[in-house]
Amino acid sequence: MVSYFATSRSNGPINSENWAYFVERFVAALALAALAVFGYCKIRDAKLRWPVRALVILTLSSVLTMLTLALPVKPRVAGIDESTVRRYTDEGHAKKAPSASPVNRTKWDPAARSLMKDIVARNQQYVSEISALDETAKPLYTPGSFRDAATIQQMIDQLNVRLSVADKFADWQPVFGNMKGYVAAVDASEDEKQKFLQSYEATLPKTLAVCKAISNKEHAWLLASLDLYQFALAKNDEYVWQNDNLSFKNRADSNAFGKKFVKARSLNAEFLQAYWQVRQAEQAMIAQLGMGETDFGPAEAR
Repeated sequence: MVSYFATSRSNGPINSENWAYFVERFVAALALAALAVFGYCKIRDAKLRWPVRALVILTLSSVLTMLTLALPVKPRVAGIDESTVRRYTDEGHAKKAPSASPVNRTKWDPAARSLMKDIVARNQQYVSEISALDETAKPLYTPGSFRDAATIQQMIDQLNVRLSVADKFADWQPVFGNMKGYVAAVDASEDEKQKFLQSYEATLPKTLAVCKAISNKEHAWLLASLDLYQFALAKNDEYVWQNDNLSFKNRADSNAFGKKFVKARSLNAEFLQAYWQVRQAEQAMIAQLGMGETDFGPAEAR
């Protein structure tokens, strides 16, 4: 319980993001307590029964953990895990397929393929703009990103530019609105076209809701990150950056920083996972439409 409280104080509520810190703190306290008891028994030639030793070790480990509560908190700071980014990165292109024209199972397939090309082109543009930013961007959440006021301000400016890209690609309505024009070119009666569009538009709100949910996750992550760095900038004189770590003078500030840090990192992971799931669904739809890499022109750099 004491280890749980101590970890929550410096890293925020215990979750999958900081569970390892809790285990590390708990095991470290037990190890130190066990060494102390072992040393005492050796020096004093004391013979304690194992149940008694276990009780002493548990009690002493709790005392040691409680003592850490009196020390200045040094929140753990680490950048985005590269393996997480690789796991949810955009592997982007449709699988290669024969260059022959895909077979139309229905008269509406050409319209669906045209719309899919628009969706892929928009995603490629989004990834291209993000990639361009990444070429000059400094990594988030690293100890060095909190080094001083100038560095923190640079991170804030970087996040604001990233947020502007997220804003630019937040509205998907114009893309899906292109379907009307593609349906108009289909060789079908006006009555058939109207019925198809009615069916299409009936499912459109759900599709747009999914797109909006992804955009909301992206914005939530970026806004939480801005909140973290703006807090650090406001408290720049209230902590010491030393040995790749932050040491706050005030415990409340340290607790607030830790919670904001964990929140930003967690929201980043949630966004990447949700984005990758949507990209997988897109790839499945591309395959269903019988489309391949040659249908989308030159691939954007990832």
